[in-house]
Amino acid sequence: MMTMASSQVFARGSENVVTTNDADGDRVVDTVDVDDDNDGITDIFEIASNGQDVDTDKDGIPDRLDLDSDNDGILDWQESGAVLSIDFSSLRVVSGRLLGPVGENGFIDALETSLDNGQMAYSLANTDYPEDDLPDAIDLDSDNDGLPDLQEAGVDASLDNDRDARIDIDTGSVGNDGIADRIQNTNDETCCDVTGDGIEDIVPRNTDFTDYPDFQDLDSDNDGVFDLIETGGLDFDGNGRVDNFFDSPVLDGMDDTILSIPLVSTDNNGNAVPDHIDEFAQSGGVGTGVPAGNNNGNTEVGSPIVVTNPDAGTAERTPATRPGTNILPTDSNQPAEDDPAGGLIQTGLNASGCSVQSAGFDLLLLLLSVLSMTVLGWRYTIRRMRH
Repeated sequence: MMTMASSQVFARGSENVVTTNDADGDRVVDTVDVDDDNDGITDIFEIASNGQDVDTDKDGIPDRLDLDSDNDGILDWQESGAVLSIDFSSLRVVSGRLLGPVGENGFIDALETSLDNGQMAYSLANTDYPEDDLPDAIDLDSDNDGLPDLQEAGVDASLDNDRDARIDIDTGSVGNDGIADRIQNTNDETCCDVTGDGIEDIVPRNTDFTDYPDFQDLDSDNDGVFDLIETGGLDFDGNGRVDNFFDSPVLDGMDDTILSIPLVSTDNNGNAVPDHIDEFAQSGGVGTGVPAGNNNGNTEVGSPIVVTNPDAGTAERTPATRPGTNILPTDSNQPAEDDPAGGLIQTGLNASGCSVQSAGFDLLLLLLSVLSMTVLGWRYTIRRMRH
């Protein structure tokens, strides 16, 4: 995300300079401004139904003035839904705030369905609907894949020591914009350094550089395996989202069990890149429900791996395809091309069962054949002597 020096954007036709109660500096007083912080989410969605202020992340800054309402390191304008359909060429982003021409209602013209009507020209994003009713701007796991948005945005783990999926803050450590000072190299002026190296980062992260950013993408690296699977989660319905999702009584969009016992990223090929963002490594196994494929990472695709057996009442799985032409129902290795047995079951002393094909020399079978021939010959000789 680009950062620039602080700037003012004035209301069209306004000559009065507002110096107080103008949080976004657009010369429209907050009591008239339908988007007090210019984050692309109108205030009606950031206050309670009774008109009272809401402070989702409990940082002391109400959501209507907070540029990161859930303190996950992804700014509200990026989670608003505007980026999915709005042309941003006429807008700028400065310190996490959208800047552009506004009307008398304080809402940016480019974001309205028509001038000064205060109606957003896009739907408020709720990526995991109907799993929960929380819009992404206050949802700690927007796609409900078990990975907190904070993690999928690339926020360094040291910024969330209490593991509550929010950037740690102390009293008074968010400034006037609601963004944690820890990710601002200059408080209330720059954003965002989420890795802590002193350099502004591109947030949110989009590993595959296509479709959706990771926090809204069920398959961040587009390798055909859901992020949930590649971090050790179970997905028996094969939709890439947390099974048996439960979030109560405090609604934050994270599954309560996973919030208390987080999924653990794996690195199967040892290249220091977690599998869920490494297109060259895949995780998965029995009970994981790896999907058949993926096209945009945000929708359920392919056929579920897990099916229900109505007779047994248990879950069954189709075997995973392994390299080669055969599919084996176990974890045994594929037979080599020069294996004379070809993976078929053998009979005789070395194996049990029955087969339509047997390879190799079987001594017992030969002895039985000789004995049968001998007995038949002896019985034939006796019959001739009697005649």
